[in-house]
Amino acid sequence: MTPQVPTPPPWARWLLARLHPEDTLEEVEGDLEELYAYWYRRGKRRAALRYLLGVLSVLPPLVRRRKHKEEYDRPPFFLHPSMFRNHFKIALRSLWKNRLFSAINLFGMSVGIGCVVVLILFAQKCLTWDAFHQNGDRLYYIQTESNGQKYSSTVFPLVRQLLKDYPEIETGTHVQSWYSPWIHYQDKNIQESTFFVDSSFFQVFSFALKYGDPATAFKDRNAVVLSERVARSLFGDLDPVGKVVTLDDTLQFNVTGVLDKVPANSSQQFEVLMRTEVLAHLPEFKESADWYNTFSNAFMVLKEGTRSEALEAKLSTLVKTHFPPESQHVQLHLKPYRNYIHDRNPTFKGLIYGAIAIALFLLVIISINFINLNVAAAIPRLKEVAVRRVVGANKGSILRQFWMETGIIMLISVLLALLCAIYYLIPAFNQLRDGNMQLDISLAHDYPTLLTVLGVTFTVALIAGTYPAYYLLGLKITEAVKGKLSNGPYRGRLRQNSLIVVQFTLAVVLIVETIGMRQQLQFMKTAELGYNKNQVLVFKTDLAYRDETVALSEGRVILDELRQNPNVVSFCASELTPVQYWHNFNTYFPEGAEAQKIRLRHVSAPAGYFETYRIPLVEGRGFSDTSADSANHSVVINEAARKAFGWTTAVGKQLRQNNDPQVYTVIGVTKDFHYQNLSERVEPLLHWYSGKQQLSSFLTVRLVDESKGPTLIHNLEARFKKIPARRSLGYFYLKDEVAKAYRPFDSIWQMASFVTLIAILTACAGIFGLISMVTKQRTKEIGIRKVLGATARSIAMLLSGSFLKLVLLALLLGLPLSFWLGQKLLHTFAYRVEIEWWYFLLASALALGIALLTVSFQSIRAALMNPVKSLRNE
Repeated sequence: MTPQVPTPPPWARWLLARLHPEDTLEEVEGDLEELYAYWYRRGKRRAALRYLLGVLSVLPPLVRRRKHKEEYDRPPFFLHPSMFRNHFKIALRSLWKNRLFSAINLFGMSVGIGCVVVLILFAQKCLTWDAFHQNGDRLYYIQTESNGQKYSSTVFPLVRQLLKDYPEIETGTHVQSWYSPWIHYQDKNIQESTFFVDSSFFQVFSFALKYGDPATAFKDRNAVVLSERVARSLFGDLDPVGKVVTLDDTLQFNVTGVLDKVPANSSQQFEVLMRTEVLAHLPEFKESADWYNTFSNAFMVLKEGTRSEALEAKLSTLVKTHFPPESQHVQLHLKPYRNYIHDRNPTFKGLIYGAIAIALFLLVIISINFINLNVAAAIPRLKEVAVRRVVGANKGSILRQFWMETGIIMLISVLLALLCAIYYLIPAFNQLRDGNMQLDISLAHDYPTLLTVLGVTFTVALIAGTYPAYYLLGLKITEAVKGKLSNGPYRGRLRQNSLIVVQFTLAVVLIVETIGMRQQLQFMKTAELGYNKNQVLVFKTDLAYRDETVALSEGRVILDELRQNPNVVSFCASELTPVQYWHNFNTYFPEGAEAQKIRLRHVSAPAGYFETYRIPLVEGRGFSDTSADSANHSVVINEAARKAFGWTTAVGKQLRQNNDPQVYTVIGVTKDFHYQNLSERVEPLLHWYSGKQQLSSFLTVRLVDESKGPTLIHNLEARFKKIPARRSLGYFYLKDEVAKAYRPFDSIWQMASFVTLIAILTACAGIFGLISMVTKQRTKEIGIRKVLGATARSIAMLLSGSFLKLVLLALLLGLPLSFWLGQKLLHTFAYRVEIEWWYFLLASALALGIALLTVSFQSIRAALMNPVKSLRNE
């Protein structure tokens, strides 16, 4: 049987009548088969529009069916100026009359939507990480796996060999940082982050150039490409292409391009690009650019139709052919570039999912709040709606009026939310990120996020306008016109109570997680690190000296003076500090036991290093300038390394590297100390002796008292000014640098705290709206109770009790959920606190206390109302 076509909605019938005025009502409202045939007979030039209208017209009408043919000529209200104007005027009057609810709605929705915009924008940037490259679907990188460890760097000769042996690869490039040269132009001298790449770099990656041609930017060996910021600092606003700059006072390079702004969601971030061939004259680079050392990143574009799995299977042959015997165990993996950020940062997905989850939580809370407040604001309009129904208004007219009001609130909220996001939330977010990916809003790139948020918010507005309208339309007109709710005082109460429970459940979860995150952060900041960070002053002495000979000579004098300084307990000149260890690894094995290979992080350390930082030794001794530690190739390992080798004692044991015949002798074992933040485990670590003390990257001084620091800083600044250098002396206290390592976690906690505060305030606004509605419904009952002798306290308790029960129910649901989520969150940290009972007690007390304050205000106000006014409510 052919299905009958329901009456089309008014706007569809009006538009159909305009398209085909000769059609009759019966023709338009014919069955679906005839309507399709009718459209087909009219031709295909408007087929898409007619099909859309056909689909929409068979949907159940949202308004009362029209009985007369002349209704087809009436345009929908949003196309009728007078109707729209009337609805708009009434909406403004109603919103002003209920300005308290309107203000609460505007505040809650604008701040809430602003937070959602920032969180979704952050998630969108992360989800589209590196997605701007034109060859993204064919862009891959090589991942190295050795002894169960995977890392994104690989050996330097690999790219050239891959391009030579495998025709499936279209092009490829190295990307590595080796050093950052000084760039000189006229009277300006700067040093910025520099990467060395191949001439095919811009064929692999789709970075745009503001000036210059990507096809020829690296045609010459002595070509340099600058970021927009570096180019502006050297040349101002001029086009610098063709200009000649001097590198390290000796090398002449041509500026061949200026990068456009590199997207914030790009894994490759750089200020200066140069050809890899520039490194060829450096002896240390020649020594490292072999088939053993892994320091370069290899990226390639596969040809169309190439199966990455098939190509990866061939890489084992390349390893057997070219890698040295000690590296034959290495495996090479071909990984999609879209996974590059996730492989380098395994917690990256957690950030994305966390941002989306918090945004959804917040969106649910503000939506519930909006609906509850709209219902509460609609109760006093009971008579208005009833009278309008009596005089002939249909459901559609009343619905349109409510939609107009919620639409105005939502439109203003969205505008305020965007202003709040652009001028407050995003700058605050970027400040908290402290140098990590920075957010900005661009209509050209971020329109999916904005359209998504707009679509969701206006859907909420539609629901928030429809729900109270249907609530009032469902009441009996005979009693509603008197302002009575007796036939339905609790209609919808279950749904509204459910919304309150959901709001507070989510709020409780956020409170518990915020408390847990705060405790974890405090634990990491105050935990024993395995070394003493107090009273330690670190000077940055890598100043790019113009005369190294003079610097070494003056440096020896400075160190001798420190030895004589009574305010200095000890000092050391080192390449690193315990909070700045290199990501430098090698494979070691005990002498005579080559099968027992362990991958160790290895770094240099001078004499006095362990004493200055007070890193305890559980066995043996540290390095000394008076012993033959350099000649004996002495090393010091940590407890984790000793355990990894299976030793109970390590002093005197001998080690070798895979690619080095030299034998290293263990002279000491340090207690495990945290050279990374406490989210990471202490890995096996080896220190080698860096030689006799001389000026290096850092000069660390342990003071008798921290108050002596300013005097020492003043003296050393005066001494170092006498040494010709490009940079001035910098310094920091070690405890401040340790705290700096936890800034990302501190930022996350601050953002979570802000969102939690917004969620709590919004939930309170929702419960405020609901208790206002209940108080309105029970106005006469309150008056009668007062006349019969009820006290204000008993009435306040009566009105508050039901809502506090809802909060208790929310606690019963939220606490187990928060425990489960808390366990998941804390297990992402290698060293963590345990969830304690008082987290839940504090969260419960906060939720109950805030809810009690919220409902008490309205309850006491109602209880103190004059009973005469209450009884005259009708």
